Amino acid sequence: MSFAASTLLLPAPDATWRLWKPKSVGPGEVVHEPAEVQVPKGRPLILGLPATACRTLGLILPNADHEILEQILITQLERRGLKLVGGAERNFRWHLISQTASTATVSVDVLIDPFPVGLAVPQATDYTAAMRLLSLPAGCLVVAEEQGCLILATSSHGRLYHSHILAPASTMALEEMAQELLLARMALEAELGEGACQAIVLVGQEWQPHLVQSLENLTHMPTRQVAALPPQTELDTQGWPRLLPAVVREVQQSTARRSRLVRAGVLGGLLLLSLAFFAFAYLRYQENEAARLQADVEQTAGPAQRVRQTAERWKALSPAIEPRRYPIYLLAEITKLMPPSGLVVRRFALKDNTLEIRGEARDAQTAVQFMEDLQKHSILSRYQWSKPSPNVKGSTAEFRTEGKALP
Repeated sequence: MSFAASTLLLPAPDATWRLWKPKSVGPGEVVHEPAEVQVPKGRPLILGLPATACRTLGLILPNADHEILEQILITQLERRGLKLVGGAERNFRWHLISQTASTATVSVDVLIDPFPVGLAVPQATDYTAAMRLLSLPAGCLVVAEEQGCLILATSSHGRLYHSHILAPASTMALEEMAQELLLARMALEAELGEGACQAIVLVGQEWQPHLVQSLENLTHMPTRQVAALPPQTELDTQGWPRLLPAVVREVQQSTARRSRLVRAGVLGGLLLLSLAFFAFAYLRYQENEAARLQADVEQTAGPAQRVRQTAERWKALSPAIEPRRYPIYLLAEITKLMPPSGLVVRRFALKDNTLEIRGEARDAQTAVQFMEDLQKHSILSRYQWSKPSPNVKGSTAEFRTEGKALP
């Protein structure tokens, strides 16, 4: 995402703010409070923080991969008394400006703690140092006014390297400013190399020509004045981890949760309505189907009754027309079951669906075995046979069994 496609909110020299919209020209729209900003939904809003709310520090570190480099700079900043939070809740972001075989030049933006409530804008997409969004002249010490404070900033390779507050704009004497600028030049050239700061640029329209000349005489550095620094629209934030104050992150997460709950509620309501509609439609379909089936039943009731009567008649005639129910056939099958000797059938009778067999056996065991064989026979097992105990008389055992045809 390019800053050219984003809405920028930058601090003005006084207590107001300047709103830069995409493709806008001029000084920007005046905004009194960040909370007043309204941007179209889905349009990125980048809020540039003044130095009073975001510290920007430059570091020269041993060259390493990004994970190790981040751990090194965290250690360096913690030694300076800054409390850093990493991961998704991070309160800092670092920018790699340049690399050599042995060193890496980085610039780190750190949000102050506690973060000013007035700068918490829930619709903000990202936060960064305001000076990082401006085009800084290369090789210069830049003195600008933000929210009533004088800010000193310097760049490296055209990108913000370091910035800090000099003093309230109305209280700093010219000689004191010159001394601060010379000390800052010495410190920065010790880090970035000789010639890193060769001139001074004063930003704003309040600088009088004689003050500009006096500052040049005191510092022995070329000094010039510019009305304003334009936004650096060529920056690309792709790959930047989002930098948001904790209060803004919590509000956005809470809003996202509410949105998910609302969407889930709406989808749940629509689902319930859909289920109710389908249940109603299915009930109506079942009622219509039941009515149709009832009508079919009424139409076929007469023929069905006649079919049942015919089936009952055929069932009653089955003993007479089914070969396996013929008395002679059944008697033949019973005869096959009889042992070669020791058992005599005295009576065989078939009446309706009941078979009666009476006989004599040489002992009770033979009679019982015969009745069990009747139950196991493939044809005769279609009858439910009774197995009363044989009546033993002398040397013979009389038996009687009945078989009732199964349905």
